Amino acid sequence: QHSPRCHVAMPTTKLSSDTFYRRTLPPTCVAFNSPQGKHQFTSALQHKGLKSFFALMEQFTTQSEPAFCGISSLVMVLNSLAIDPRQVWKGPWRW
Repeated sequence: QHSPRCHVAMPTTKLSSDTFYRRTLPPTCVAFNSPQGKHQFTSALQHKGLKSFFALMEQFTTQSEPAFCGISSLVMVLNSLAIDPRQVWKGPWRW
């Protein structure tokens, strides 16, 4: 006996200007996975210009909602600083 095969149609994605999905970068930006982006990354790595990159990438998180981009960025940065949140400093302080 053979099992019946299930054929599932894959949805086609239509690129639209009303979404952020795969939006074309402005000419002043360089795609990370482009040849120029890879060259810039390699150069920065060789010249020790990526000191904070790896700490940030360990904590990378995506935003769950468009309105949460600030929170996601804050979580990444604070976690990459590796500060114990339960450590008491000198006492209460303000900005």
